[in-house]
Amino acid sequence: MSFEIYGENVEPGTRSFLRMKIAKLLDGSELTIPLHVIKGEEDGPVLGLVSSNHGAEYYHNRTVRRIVNETDPSEVNGTILAIPVANPLAFSHKTRLSPNPPEETVDFANLNRVFPGRRATPLFGSLEPTDVSLTMKMAATITENFVRKCDYIMDFHGHGRGGSLKKMLYNGANGAAELAHVFGLGIIHDPITASGGEWRGAYMPMTTYSGSIGIPGIAPEIGGASHSEPYEKECERLGVQGVRNIMAHLKMTEGEVILPERQFYFRRAPHVRATNGGYLVSNMVPEDVGIGRPTREVSKGEVLGTVYDPYTLEELEQLKAPVDGLLYMCQISGLIEAQGGGIAVADFEDSKWIE
Repeated sequence: MSFEIYGENVEPGTRSFLRMKIAKLLDGSELTIPLHVIKGEEDGPVLGLVSSNHGAEYYHNRTVRRIVNETDPSEVNGTILAIPVANPLAFSHKTRLSPNPPEETVDFANLNRVFPGRRATPLFGSLEPTDVSLTMKMAATITENFVRKCDYIMDFHGHGRGGSLKKMLYNGANGAAELAHVFGLGIIHDPITASGGEWRGAYMPMTTYSGSIGIPGIAPEIGGASHSEPYEKECERLGVQGVRNIMAHLKMTEGEVILPERQFYFRRAPHVRATNGGYLVSNMVPEDVGIGRPTREVSKGEVLGTVYDPYTLEELEQLKAPVDGLLYMCQISGLIEAQGGGIAVADFEDSKWIE
């Protein structure tokens, strides 16, 4: 049976490439969102892959490319839907948010905070369908033509320029925790603040929204921008292996699920931010979060970086590990703004190793 999406029927054993239309822009170009469809020979689950909800996290485009290019439709049960660039505006500027937004009083241009893209309650007294921002319009199109078509969703994230990150998040839908484990990233975060709660804003991240309508979603957060090719290639390898694990687990392929010997499950994730803007001299490297080597274990009070004033040249503060745990987010040496991210640690308290 063919798979109907965005007005097109994709036949079994074939692939298709679509462009979902959003709007004509002021420069005369048309904003579209790319969508790859791989329809297997046999029926099965619909698996969604997403990269670049945040444009600064562009490197996961490589993971989506590998999966799309290396997957033979004749060897798949089910359907793969893949969006390699969810926010083309942010992607082209390598920014987290939509650049130069006309809607800063509406949604602050963060695509992964405005799903499903339509208001449930009035904002400024209006519920008109056209009274949405451009970022919200992208979210609404993705919701209608992608999210609601999926049985499972993987939304890839990471860190921006100079940062490095590795952890797995998942939503509250049945089966999501199992997917997080099967992906095999090695470090799984179940935030205390999210457990049993609900998203309080008018809108929400993609996987939070998908969970609200019963679609299991995971958010692998792997890597950071502007690092070496070996580092980026390892991020790609981790992402590709995780997707292949999920596909094998869902019986979409005959592949083998390859997991690390054990995975770290944690609840608490204290962050340490620089309270002063300055020059960060870091005692951390991108690989310390577990990219290509074991995740670095840190001790409470351990100095992981020093910030100095680039004008007076005096030391301003030290960034210290807040608890005993595993370093899952770090910032390398360079300029840092006041309240800029520096360190995040997976606390050993309320955590456990899963064999």
